[in-house]
Amino acid sequence: MSSVFNIKKRYLPSLFFFSLYFLNVIGTKIQISSGDTTIFRVNDVWEFILLLLTSLTFVVAMLFAEKEADRHSAK
Repeated sequence: MSSVFNIKKRYLPSLFFFSLYFLNVIGTKIQISSGDTTIFRVNDVWEFILLLLTSLTFVVAMLFAEKEADRHSAK
């Protein structure tokens, strides 16, 4: 797989969830700094769930990477 970032497929779910969280934070910051009173944002519970999903999917990806590394070192 030759891509610019060389990201393994196992890291894509955690990257997706973190991107959603990051876009929410940046979007809210832009709305607040522009003085917009009708702020559209994800509430605190959903922010927590996004970060929890990010953490869980990243840990699972790292466990798969460790399993793959052990399999290659055993050869």
